[in-house]
Amino acid sequence: MINSIKNQFKQQLELLQNKKYKKPAFEAYNMKRAFVTLDQAFEYVGDNSKYQQRITLLLCIQFLFYSFFVMGMPYLLQNPSKYCTDEICIEYPNCNNRIDSLIGFDSIAKEFGLFCNGRKAFIAALFFVGQMFGGFTFPILANIFGRRKILLFGMSIGSVSIFVGALCNNLLYLYALFFIAGFGLSGYETVVYVYINEISALRFRSIASSLLIVIWSSSMLIYPFIVDILQSWRLLMMWSIGVPLLVTVILDYFYFVESPRWLISKQQYDECRKVFRFMSIFNKRRPFEFNFIEELDKFNNRCVKLATVKRVETQINLNQHTNQSAGYWELLKRSKLLIQTSILVQMWFLRYFTYYGLQFSVSTFGISMTTTLRMLALVELMTGMSSLYFKLKYPRIISLQFCLLTMILSATLAYIDIPLECQSSLCWQQILHLLSAILIKASITIYNSMLNTYTGEAYVTTVRSYGYGVCMTFGQLGSTFAPLYVSYVQEIYQQASAITIVGLMAILALGLTWFLQETYKKDMYDNLTDEVMANQTLPLINHDMQFEEIELQQLSR
Repeated sequence: MINSIKNQFKQQLELLQNKKYKKPAFEAYNMKRAFVTLDQAFEYVGDNSKYQQRITLLLCIQFLFYSFFVMGMPYLLQNPSKYCTDEICIEYPNCNNRIDSLIGFDSIAKEFGLFCNGRKAFIAALFFVGQMFGGFTFPILANIFGRRKILLFGMSIGSVSIFVGALCNNLLYLYALFFIAGFGLSGYETVVYVYINEISALRFRSIASSLLIVIWSSSMLIYPFIVDILQSWRLLMMWSIGVPLLVTVILDYFYFVESPRWLISKQQYDECRKVFRFMSIFNKRRPFEFNFIEELDKFNNRCVKLATVKRVETQINLNQHTNQSAGYWELLKRSKLLIQTSILVQMWFLRYFTYYGLQFSVSTFGISMTTTLRMLALVELMTGMSSLYFKLKYPRIISLQFCLLTMILSATLAYIDIPLECQSSLCWQQILHLLSAILIKASITIYNSMLNTYTGEAYVTTVRSYGYGVCMTFGQLGSTFAPLYVSYVQEIYQQASAITIVGLMAILALGLTWFLQETYKKDMYDNLTDEVMANQTLPLINHDMQFEEIELQQLSR
């Protein structure tokens, strides 16, 4: 009688407790006796739920201020509007003669005299060189110390460098700080792309990466207003970039958790369970207490001997050995990864070269730089929002091929020569060049979003950060060459021929996409041997053997 009353009380208490929880994607009678995959764990805690939305919000805020620095660099480095000698002012500098005074925005180029001999392009190139080294170095650190720590470390380096740079009066120190800022921010960006692929399931990955593109593009609609208010490169770097980024680092420290996929790859199952438990409680699901399928090995040691169980133990031990030896060399010694990486690095180079080639060519389209930047930012914003539709509805490879074909056709418009008389007024040739830039901007935005998602899905967890690192390194090589190339072409040919070369690069990338494998709606693997195991005809565990039977066999020993 007493036991019956206790059971009824316990049932009523559970019903009262359940009212505060949302219904999960699936339920188990006893979570401690059930084994789930990582994808099932993400479904249980809630994909794109409250916690994932909080993470997305923080990343969007960081990307907004980060993009102020990168996309606002034409403002920070813009040339003076007039150059005066003996009270005679002209619009273009005569670098061979004395210049008494300068008129225009208080930029780095104006304060340090970087408007001659390509010196302005050099400081921008230093930033991108730093990004190239950061994109290669930080994946190694992220695979050793974890995604969260290195993400925070990269943003801390970048934000402090920008803040100190705003106070710097020495040009050489400013060069060094731009390099360090590029190193830290690129490392942050690389790890962020890995992080959003590993913190949740398919829907969150698609939404988060698309939102980051939208926020990035919206910066150029907001930043000109900030420039009009502050009117100084020092104030811009300190109060619109450096200080806000430092504040977001503090918020990230309290809200970000470690990547569950990275924890599983390092066999830190208890820590991974704590992360999922925190996410489930934050998303108002019943606390996560499941076991992971990767933990079967330790249960097998206490179970009766069965051939299927012994098979699981052998494969998991093989995974652990692979995880311990993974590194950049895995991308070289495995033919499939080598071919995949060789293709992707060319596609990432195209992405960055095209994007920043357009950014540094805005002064050549016949209208004001601010108007051109806002127009291109609006195009990027609209196409960035539409990229989510492409991600959810169409395969990755087809979407990439569509974008590349659009870039090829658009680049042909830029081959039309602009006559000299068009420099004083807008003519139809300049309109065609502007139309070409708009179409390329739209296609490269969708291409960018799809390529980010595809790269994360194409690599397994143990080498995902290395894959992103190699791709980001070659991508930043493109962004390093872009300002130098555009500056050289403008000085020699007086036009932005960086647009025309995009068509040739896109033709090569289009041909290479036929050798890539589709990842749309396919499982993400966590170990280098998972794909082989998934294609085996024999199951890891006999379908007739239940997990509860294994537990009962343990208890009877």
